[in-house]
Amino acid sequence: MGRAYYVGRITQRPGGFREDRHGSVRMQGGAHLMSDAFASLTGGMSTAAILFIIFIAAASSIAVTAIYHWAVARPRFRSSGVTASKTGPEIDKRNLDDLRNRVAALEAASAGALQHVGFVRFNAFADVGSELSYALAAIDGRGNGFLISSIYSREEVRSYAKAIREFVTDKDLSVEEQRALEIAVSLAKRQRT
Repeated sequence: MGRAYYVGRITQRPGGFREDRHGSVRMQGGAHLMSDAFASLTGGMSTAAILFIIFIAAASSIAVTAIYHWAVARPRFRSSGVTASKTGPEIDKRNLDDLRNRVAALEAASAGALQHVGFVRFNAFADVGSELSYALAAIDGRGNGFLISSIYSREEVRSYAKAIREFVTDKDLSVEEQRALEIAVSLAKRQRT
């Protein structure tokens, strides 16, 4: 085991502990084992006493956690309307009906939101590249919305808007505008099924 001798508040063994100039207890490799405050707290205590204190602290933590779950968490869980069974949680039928009504209301409200978009880029003129012109169709679940076209040329950019009612426009469409509308309509019909 080697010879033990006392250095300040720390007992040092060859290859064992030492105290640095800041009061931290270190192992020979330089790793921190405990701070000076811990050393002064446990100074003069046997290893058995320190282990007993650690055991009491761990047991107290477990007891406090168990009491909290029994006194606080369990009553809150029971009042939420969810009960445990062998096959899984059972939900109160009133809560389930309330959730179904709320989902139906949200689905009805979202039907009027613009949610289906068709976008087509194209070259409007042969001398202009990079597909800077586009057609954009945006419709809701009922097929109402709008179509915007932007035609880019070297001299100017023109934009046009057309209304869409029940998946149909009242104006004639270009090939690109028709393609953008078809994309949006196919997305809307795919969501319906």
